[in-house]
Amino acid sequence: MTISFGIEFEFDYVKPNNEIVVYEGRRPYYLAENWGYQPDYTASSELRSPVFISLEQYVSETTRQFRGMVEHSRNIIPYMCNSPRRSLGQHMHIGKPNRELRHSEKRKIARAIIEFYPFFASIQAQPIPSRRGLNSRFTISMREYRDFISLDHYAEISDSHNGTVELRIFDANLPQVSLVNAFFITKIADKVLRSRRITFDSNFDFARYHEERTNALRYGLVGINVTRYLKKIRDILGNIELPNIPAIKEILYLVARYRLNPYGVWSYVRASRYDYMKANLMDTSKYLENLLEIDNIQHRDKVEQWIEEAKEVENLEQLIGISIAVDDVLARALVRAIESRGLRRRTTTHVRTRAVLRGLGRSEVRRAISEGRYAILRINELSTMSRESVAERISELLRLHGEGFVNTLTPNEVIEAPDRFYVFVAYDSNRNIEQICGTIAVHVRRGRISSLVVDRRFRGLGIGRRLIEHAIDVLRRNGVDKIYMWVRRNNERMLRLAENFGFEITRKGERSYRLELRA
Repeated sequence: MTISFGIEFEFDYVKPNNEIVVYEGRRPYYLAENWGYQPDYTASSELRSPVFISLEQYVSETTRQFRGMVEHSRNIIPYMCNSPRRSLGQHMHIGKPNRELRHSEKRKIARAIIEFYPFFASIQAQPIPSRRGLNSRFTISMREYRDFISLDHYAEISDSHNGTVELRIFDANLPQVSLVNAFFITKIADKVLRSRRITFDSNFDFARYHEERTNALRYGLVGINVTRYLKKIRDILGNIELPNIPAIKEILYLVARYRLNPYGVWSYVRASRYDYMKANLMDTSKYLENLLEIDNIQHRDKVEQWIEEAKEVENLEQLIGISIAVDDVLARALVRAIESRGLRRRTTTHVRTRAVLRGLGRSEVRRAISEGRYAILRINELSTMSRESVAERISELLRLHGEGFVNTLTPNEVIEAPDRFYVFVAYDSNRNIEQICGTIAVHVRRGRISSLVVDRRFRGLGIGRRLIEHAIDVLRRNGVDKIYMWVRRNNERMLRLAENFGFEITRKGERSYRLELRA
């Protein structure tokens, strides 16, 4: 392997009683030789791996480090999963083992990786929807830069000062999951640097890329065309053999056969947080076999079956064949479901059914928020609803739930407004339901926040607070220093909320107050 890689592992901690423990930039209590750390207030701890020049070295080193942590203190071990309001990542650096990458090499690697990035992100997404990828300011879609790589540290693909290409989209997850992505990414990087014959379309569609990565982060593997991505990888790498590392074969088999990533498997076997992490940190060469070390998992017989089936998969062509068979089964099932309901068939690029009209009740939205199953999105970022449908819902919220405190707009006026409208969406992925619960508007050039409305049914759940936090974050990221809003004099709820964020009244109009955010 002429390509090297390294990982920054961000994590919190978990106790045997499954309590999550959060610190701010704590030094890990155990560091194996050649491992480092950096204090980062956004994570309880952040480990920096050595530079790896082979997958086998990665397995050996990560097992040594994380087994050491488990054995050193069984009362508290790493918890590599985002809980509510956390944005923990697993940053991957791609480079050369003996020198820094040249700028032209970085661009070649970035251009190749962006073609497959949604696929890699869907394997790593944890939880689903991914709180980090959809809600966090710490990983920004490449659509915002209109380029394959950026000097911005928070870009999903960044030009690192370490002389590497840094990939930030990945959620905190087991070391085994980064191992799978490293297998593909290092081979792709090596191939594009070695071969001049590999070319990509110069007119890259960043809007479509953003839609694909959003689907991947929101729905996992069921949100993308897995077969198409596997075929694209084969077109570049050929029919490569899978390494004789059980974790790689097991995870890729589940991806192709069941559209399950490790988070989906974890949910399926219902292992506790502590048991799941402990079992998998002891040996990073295995995944499913580690689950059998847990006493009380569900579907143990199914896990045993998967282990045997995964052993039979030897190369990429076999994975593609398995995936195509799944596509056929899903297509037939969808046709039967449509015909049984007497509905008109529709052909789309990627068919997905959503029971949008049923919506979620208050208790279901509360549960979704507590579990992090929500996102704050622009009106054109909902993959299950058209921009026009979202604008209609915003218009309805302003008209029916604004209590006369906000200006009403037609759907077309929402779309044409100079303000950016955002919506708060809660999800129930198991039942394929999503619910728009509230909206807010931001005028970036003027630094203005307006049109905050939350559906009456969902008030008191912290939705308004989250929308204001998001609006402030959008303005800050766009370099706005002076942030303000107008609030009606008799809107006492909004005045209290704004005051809690540090807004102060700077002007009193006849009907409204102008409030500015303290610097």
